[in-house]
Amino acid sequence: MEKRIIEQLIKKIRRVPIETENIYLFLSISNKKDRAKVQNTRTMTLTDAANWLEEKLTNQKIEECFIRVDVVTHANEYSYQELRKRLSLVPRNNYFRQGIAFDRKFKHAFLAEELMGSALLKPSLEHKVGFNSPNLQLNEKNITTYMMRKYGESLTKKISQKKFYAFKTQGFYFERNEWLELSTFPQQEGLRELDARMLPNRVDQSIRYGEQFLNAQLKKDGQFIYGYYPTYDYELSGYNSVRHFSSIYALLEAQEYLGLDDEVKQTEKGIQWGLTNLTLLKENALYIKEETKRGISLKLGAQALAILAIAKFQTITGNKKYEAVINQLILGMERHFISSEGDTTHILNKELETKKKFNIIYYDGEAVFSILRAYAITKNDRHLALAKKLFDRFVEKKYEKYHDHWLSYATNELLLYIEDKKYFEFGLKNAFENLRFIEHRDTAYPTMLELLMAAIKMTDRLQQTSLIKEKALTDYVSKEDFWALKQVAVKRVENELTKGVMYPELAMFMKRPSKIVNGFYTRHDKFRMRIDDQEHFLSGLVNYYDYFYREVDKE
Repeated sequence: MEKRIIEQLIKKIRRVPIETENIYLFLSISNKKDRAKVQNTRTMTLTDAANWLEEKLTNQKIEECFIRVDVVTHANEYSYQELRKRLSLVPRNNYFRQGIAFDRKFKHAFLAEELMGSALLKPSLEHKVGFNSPNLQLNEKNITTYMMRKYGESLTKKISQKKFYAFKTQGFYFERNEWLELSTFPQQEGLRELDARMLPNRVDQSIRYGEQFLNAQLKKDGQFIYGYYPTYDYELSGYNSVRHFSSIYALLEAQEYLGLDDEVKQTEKGIQWGLTNLTLLKENALYIKEETKRGISLKLGAQALAILAIAKFQTITGNKKYEAVINQLILGMERHFISSEGDTTHILNKELETKKKFNIIYYDGEAVFSILRAYAITKNDRHLALAKKLFDRFVEKKYEKYHDHWLSYATNELLLYIEDKKYFEFGLKNAFENLRFIEHRDTAYPTMLELLMAAIKMTDRLQQTSLIKEKALTDYVSKEDFWALKQVAVKRVENELTKGVMYPELAMFMKRPSKIVNGFYTRHDKFRMRIDDQEHFLSGLVNYYDYFYREVDKE
């Protein structure tokens, strides 16, 4: 590393407000293939700290490395019982964003990113993601293993007899020949800063990197790698037909946004793999099958997502080679998934008999949305009538109570063809009656952004209709309400980017950084990185950018 770059870092460190008596520094370096090796030191002066950094970084080759430096700014002492209490109050797994030192001199100390990246904290056995508190506690087994690897020694005292120091840091990450000052704001700690001015570039960049990550999960045969728990580089099981085709759809959506024609041709392998391995043909109707431990299942959601993916491919390429398949899939829906009254059956067995009447609300919205996207291609009035019949049943059953993103997509799509007051009212309730929860949700939740973007487009359409002048929807039609919808969308995007992107300054602490860097993750579920996580982030961000920035560019 060049001396001027080291001096640039030291200048930044000298401006850091340090409240501790001594100066504590951490240097983390990953070769991108393996988990970062972290060194730390205690010095009396900034000059000594600068000398230590110069010694460590002068001969460091930077081309193939992730490099990060952290300086401790503040530390609080805790007894074992006090620390346990502090950890038990953390509302979600991996939401404890401070480091922990096991002694006053920080001889044994771990950054927050080390705690998360090597699972040095663990939830209780009773913890169920999304349902109860994790009741975090020290993972003594992992701590012992990690401490031996980092320091070559284990704890010298029983852990319950020690004093602990929870600390905060100011981090600096080396990228593009300069040091990025990492955020210290709540829930952004240790990650690159984000503010409103950065949003356009950051959204676009996240889509580009996200497409690259999801595209890399598509194997040569057209099947995906399902996903990872990156802490251990554990590959996930549970591959299913719905997520296969939904991921194809989102990947095509991102590639369309980016203008990646060659990549679209490669993604077609996913369609072909699905049609070869996941289909059942009966009496000229096509069904998407899935082999499970309980036998073959035919899912309405898979049927719908297959249509969506194929319709997106045809829309992008103009290639009509799969149009017959679209018609066969809709025929299968009409015959066995949708009753004459518009009621749905969610899962069938291979004999086309009911296996499960209702599975998840997603399937219903997916069905309408997919049929309407198909109708845009086929122009078959029977398809529009089928979608309308389904949606009228949703209105009758007050499905807006589910506040589902697929229903939001479906509403907006139906209104392209039938501008009916009851559909506007359904869509408005689907969004606005859950808006407060969406605004204040503290985790990345990409389907909420998808719901909002469909709802925003719907309200724009509403304002062009006579219903506004007639004040036929007075509960929701104020300009302030519509403005609030857009403001919450901006807030959700900021949330997704700060809590859902595996930036290199975090990825470097996971077991195989290069495999997961810049993908999308679910922090509170062991940093889970499934293909359907990528799908929802990509779709939400693409719709957001297209609406807020690309449409402006066209004006």
